[in-house]
Amino acid sequence: MAMKRFNLLPPEQRVKASRERGLLYAVLGLVVLVFALGAIYFLQTSTLADLQGELDGLAAENAVVQQQITALRPYAQINTLRTTMGETALGIYDARISWSNIIEEVSLVIPENVRLQTMDCIVPPAMLAGAPPAVPGGETAESADVKFTGVTFTHQDVAEFMTRLGLIPQLTNIQLTNSTGALGTGAIATATTTKVTFTVTASLRAYLSPPPTTTLQAGGAAQ
Repeated sequence: MAMKRFNLLPPEQRVKASRERGLLYAVLGLVVLVFALGAIYFLQTSTLADLQGELDGLAAENAVVQQQITALRPYAQINTLRTTMGETALGIYDARISWSNIIEEVSLVIPENVRLQTMDCIVPPAMLAGAPPAVPGGETAESADVKFTGVTFTHQDVAEFMTRLGLIPQLTNIQLTNSTGALGTGAIATATTTKVTFTVTASLRAYLSPPPTTTLQAGGAAQ
């Protein structure tokens, strides 16, 4: 038969013991909470230190990259200058007057009976680099940029020569300045036929866009 247990402590002692146990549990809970908060603080501090280390590493890498950019900046400027000079050179090349092509085309269209004595060529001011662009729809003064002097047998040969000059795309405004000499009496010119001397002028066809102006030319113009 089991024996029944009896608490022989006085009631006030039992209440005191109960309070002490409750206080002990509270202290233990507080200690556990402090340890938990300490662990969380430690983890957060460790994480923050890792992030700060990564930030410092990125800042160091960025400083190295900035130094490299500073060191390479002159090369970028050189590359920009090279590109600009290439574009300017290409514009000058496209805006050049190909006198060799013009002379070749003249040799192809000149009539058989026409003999040239001189061919004087100049570049008009409006086609020089740095000249102001032509006003669209505006009137431009024609200039005698190319002058031909020669001899032939008839004035008809001179007219044919002028007509053929009009086939050259670079030339325009073909004009007869003077033509002297008498016609032969026969249908076919002979060795005794008086020769016809003539002077014909033509203008160079203007650019669709003005040639580029280089920095050197701009500086010289400013002076």
